[in-house]
Amino acid sequence: MRKILLGTTAVVGAALLAPAVAVAQEAPTVRIGGFFRAYYGNTQQTGRNSTGPSTLPTGTGGATGNLPADSTGNIARLSKNDFSTDAEVHVFVNGKTANGLSYGAVVEIAFNQQEGRNIVQQRASTGKSTASIDEYYAFIASPTFGQIRFGDEDGPVGGLMNSGVVTNFGSGGVYGDRESFVSRQANDRTTTAPGALGDNTKIIYLSPQFFGFDFGASFAFNYNEGEDTGCSTNQSSGFCDSSYAFTGASGFGVAAAGPNFSARRNEYQAAVRWRGSLAGVGLAVTGGYVGAGAARELTLNGTQARVFNNLNVFQVGAQASAYGFTVGAQYEHGDSNFFWGNTLRGDRPMDQFFAGASYTMGPFTVGGNYVIGTFEGNSRSAFTGPTAGNPSGLTRRADFANGAGMMRRLGYGIGGNYRLAPGLDLLAEYSSYTVAERGRDLDPSNPGVQDRATAKVFIVGTRLAF
Repeated sequence: MRKILLGTTAVVGAALLAPAVAVAQEAPTVRIGGFFRAYYGNTQQTGRNSTGPSTLPTGTGGATGNLPADSTGNIARLSKNDFSTDAEVHVFVNGKTANGLSYGAVVEIAFNQQEGRNIVQQRASTGKSTASIDEYYAFIASPTFGQIRFGDEDGPVGGLMNSGVVTNFGSGGVYGDRESFVSRQANDRTTTAPGALGDNTKIIYLSPQFFGFDFGASFAFNYNEGEDTGCSTNQSSGFCDSSYAFTGASGFGVAAAGPNFSARRNEYQAAVRWRGSLAGVGLAVTGGYVGAGAARELTLNGTQARVFNNLNVFQVGAQASAYGFTVGAQYEHGDSNFFWGNTLRGDRPMDQFFAGASYTMGPFTVGGNYVIGTFEGNSRSAFTGPTAGNPSGLTRRADFANGAGMMRRLGYGIGGNYRLAPGLDLLAEYSSYTVAERGRDLDPSNPGVQDRATAKVFIVGTRLAF
């Protein structure tokens, strides 16, 4: 998906409103953009089974579960072939004040709200192509003082200022559209690459460039997006934006799929970037940091137990471009779990390395990328409740031994695209992604512990950006 880096928000500092040379004021104008893509995909995936058919009266409730096989061993392979379509409509609003400030808003309307159809009643459901907001934010910008954005948007480390992540070929390789064709392993782990931090509601500052350097920072109170507080009652839960403690928080260090149900709180990002050229080679280097606290576990006796490490991740990336070639790499380390989750106290930190390269010649672009990471999978601790001698309530798991719980994620993608006309690409791509975790059965329909799951996806199709 194209990321439109237009400018900033409606929250304006005094510096941005300082007197300037009078210019012609421009009323807001509206432009429509977006994209449409249509793919054929072939998926070879371990544990890709349809097992244990639903026994509910309508045959619909519970249909999203990948249940273990029943006593008769009912197992059916899911289809390897599928078509996939997706689209977004982007609304761009741009204006200019009398003293030369640019202002406006960006609204991105997506049509892929859910992974599958959500059954809400026996005769009512919401489809997976239901419209939703991807990102929306207001901005105000000055070429002298920079940009401020306010709304649901990536942060500087979350995507606005990264260097080294090369995804300009095919659909993006290992970080592309492959996840549209894979299913969850045993309804638990998923062979999709850990991606963005998320578009939680935040305030963002992006500086102008000085001698090749620029910097950015952002802050969000919690993981959630959009209007309202999410707190329909005063009974706190992870759906409530304002919750700093709720029962069951210890189970949501990694955000639940679907609605924004997460323990992450008070997230802040900061990044510094340098861009320039040396002997005709374009260079970019970025260093960044992400930190966040976490909600506490609210126990039945009313205590609030601190069970999570704070999010604490350092990131560095670099890339170079010349003669049609682009190469890049990025490394991340710190207290975080896969999908940017908070780890339980005492868990191992994450390490992730990404590398990619591409080559463009006329209308053709080809490339490849690779990512490998180690994470805490099945936590070495369990929440059993606080005591006088153990206020966190965490105890060492008896079954945690011989490296159990260490998760490794490894993926790569190769592909290319041909620019058929302005904004219109034909593309082909192959990717593979593996999750391995000692002691966790990722395919319970087969005998023994299948502690490795792989999804290989081939995509061919077209994409139109407008």
